[in-house]
Amino acid sequence: MCYDNPTMTWDDILVLLEQGEGQSVEFEKNIPSDDDLARELVAFSNADGGKIIYGLDDKNKHLVGVDAAENFEERVKKIAKNHCVPLIEPAVDIVDKAGKKLVIINVPEGVDKPFRSDDICYIRDGKASRPAKENEVKEITNPWSGKGLNKRQIRALQMVAEHSSITNREFRDAFNVSHKTAHIELTLLADKKLLQTEGAGRSTCYIMPQQKLEGF
Repeated sequence: MCYDNPTMTWDDILVLLEQGEGQSVEFEKNIPSDDDLARELVAFSNADGGKIIYGLDDKNKHLVGVDAAENFEERVKKIAKNHCVPLIEPAVDIVDKAGKKLVIINVPEGVDKPFRSDDICYIRDGKASRPAKENEVKEITNPWSGKGLNKRQIRALQMVAEHSSITNREFRDAFNVSHKTAHIELTLLADKKLLQTEGAGRSTCYIMPQQKLEGF
C-alpha cells in the first residue's frame, strides 16, 4: 500500500476536485460495498482507466475522510480478483489531511477488454458507470484479448490494421523503447502468427496476415 510515500498528494487531489468528476475521475464520500466497488473497477478498466477517490464531498468540496483499514489495498485486490473478469490490478494510495484519511484507487486501463462483474460489462458514461449496451460491448472488445500481449503490442496491432505495416523504427518512435525491446515484442507477435515479416535486414517490416486483417 502506498501510505508513507503516496503517489498522489493533497495538491493533486485539489486539482482533480477543481476539474470535477468525469470519465476518468470519481469522488465518493464513503467506501461502498464490494459489489459496487467491483462495478466501478470494471467500468474504469473498460475505459481509459482513472482514479476513484473516497472521503471527499465533491459537491460541497468538503473533506469528509473515511475509516480506511490498513488492509484496504488487500480488500481491493481481493475484489478485483474474485469479482472482476478478467483480472484487474488496481493500486491504492492513502493520503492524510487534517487528521482524516482519503483513499484513492488507481485503476489502469484494461488490456483484455471487455471486463465484467457478475457477467455484466460496465462502462463509464461521463460522470457515471453503467451497464454497456450490446453495440458498446462490441466497440470496446479487444480482438486480441487473451493472447498474452502487453499494451504496446496491442497498440502496434491496431497501427498495422490501420496503416498496413510497422517497422522496428516506427515501433520505437511510437513507444519510446529500445531497438532490442521493439525487436523482441514484434518477434513475439510474429511467433504468435498475429503478424508476419516482409523484407529482410533493415527493410524488414511487419504486416498483418490477410485473414487477420479481414477479421479485424
